[in-house]
Amino acid sequence: MGIRAVFIRPSNKTGSAYMTKWGFLPAPLGLLTLAGEVLRIPGSRVEIIDMEGDSLELDETVEKALSLNPDLVGITLHATAAHNNAGYIARKIKERKPDTVLVAGGHHATFLPKEILREGFDISVLGEGDETIYDIAMAIEKGEGFSKVDGIVYRDGERYVRTKPRKLIADLDSLPMPPLELLDSSKYTFRVFGSNEKVMCLETSRGCPYACDFCSVTPTWGNKWRNKSNARIIEEMRSARNAGYDWIFFTDDIFLVYPNVKSRMQLFRDIIEEGLNMKWIVQMRADVTARNPEVIRLAAQAGMSISFLGVESGSEEILKKMHKGEFTPQSVDAVRILSENGIVVLVGMMIGAPYERLRDIISTIRFSRALARAGADAVQFSIYTPLPGTRVFNEAMNEKSLFTMDWDRYDVLTPVMKTRTGPVLDHLAQFYASYSFYIYKFFRGKIKNIKNTGRKKELVDNAMNFILKMMPSYIRDFLKFPKFLMNTYDLYWKGKKGTSMDRDKAMEAMDSSNRIVYDLSDGSKNPYYMIK
Repeated sequence: MGIRAVFIRPSNKTGSAYMTKWGFLPAPLGLLTLAGEVLRIPGSRVEIIDMEGDSLELDETVEKALSLNPDLVGITLHATAAHNNAGYIARKIKERKPDTVLVAGGHHATFLPKEILREGFDISVLGEGDETIYDIAMAIEKGEGFSKVDGIVYRDGERYVRTKPRKLIADLDSLPMPPLELLDSSKYTFRVFGSNEKVMCLETSRGCPYACDFCSVTPTWGNKWRNKSNARIIEEMRSARNAGYDWIFFTDDIFLVYPNVKSRMQLFRDIIEEGLNMKWIVQMRADVTARNPEVIRLAAQAGMSISFLGVESGSEEILKKMHKGEFTPQSVDAVRILSENGIVVLVGMMIGAPYERLRDIISTIRFSRALARAGADAVQFSIYTPLPGTRVFNEAMNEKSLFTMDWDRYDVLTPVMKTRTGPVLDHLAQFYASYSFYIYKFFRGKIKNIKNTGRKKELVDNAMNFILKMMPSYIRDFLKFPKFLMNTYDLYWKGKKGTSMDRDKAMEAMDSSNRIVYDLSDGSKNPYYMIK
């Protein structure tokens, strides 16, 4: 008979900065993967609602979901800043269709399950949700309870029940192929690089063997790196191309990891031999990139067109405290190698670590200039944000350094914690660093008469045209910044007086964020305790 399921990707309160500022909205791979699991049940029907892709407001999202008469509604909360919108949708659906099972999944749901259930959800999925959503759907179809579904927290009357943890999925090839037919590819744009460019997300691996203190990937997906076979990756890329996508965004937190270098080289050869002719985006570590120039050359031939490097800081001392395991010369080398191979280089940097001093911030801003000289094309200056599930979240709770738990602010662009330099100065430094990077790069390019060539020239020229069209929007944001800065100051001042934090909520968050997510009986390590 099957069930009727609806999966929703909610927007943040202010919308995705990637979409509003760069026209970048990749297709929701996570929801597609869950949909594929439910569709394994004969007779089941699945719809996907993407608030930004479908240009929907909150109430419109609720109405569309209810019109499908769902037995199950799944909402992804991979972004902490989507918490409030997701809760609103869940409550409104529950009010009008109480028999619908509301399921939350993703990073935020994994580490704040009780709060999620109080928002109106019935079930919070912990960690990987693929096998879990299938078991939930089967329980709904059979009219059973959820006590036998591993890896969840669910509500039983007034009680919260946490079932036994699941093991990590060892064989990623066993997952169903993403049912791309559920999406309209024209919605998933990459307008900064072309008005008709469409982008699909795919994954080649899960987990991360590193342990950066601020990162939520390792606690959510495990520290054990697991990969798909090259044949499966090629099959998914072929499917995306046939569905009309021009770009692939490989969502792996690190695309190139030891010891998979040889396997990646073979993947690149297979892509070239297949003649897929697609452009793709990856996230890389600077040290691995710098040590493997021959891999980057082959990757560029196979379609790697954009690489995001998480450089984080220009201070060696800060990198060590972050447990980043990289050094600044490696970042310069990595940027140069990527740029020389015609790859657009995006750099991620952070301001506002609790142990950061003003001189460290200045070092980071100066270092961004060195990366610009090496060939970096764009930079994203984030605010160091203690996300639930990370070591720094628990440390911030213990040290009472968070001055707000308004999840709308946890967008990694807005200060939420007390620091040595102060969140107001951090916010101001982030703003200055972001704008001054592009001013520096623009004038340096004019003075030095630096010109890109080949594929990179086309991409950068398209980006410049897009930026010029978006300039009025950027100017409006520039003019709004003083208001944002005052909001940060007001919240920080209330936090200093101890009036802006709910202590019970904080203690519950610390307890649930500190829980082991997976069954570690196979010898895997609990990521939280990997580094003291």
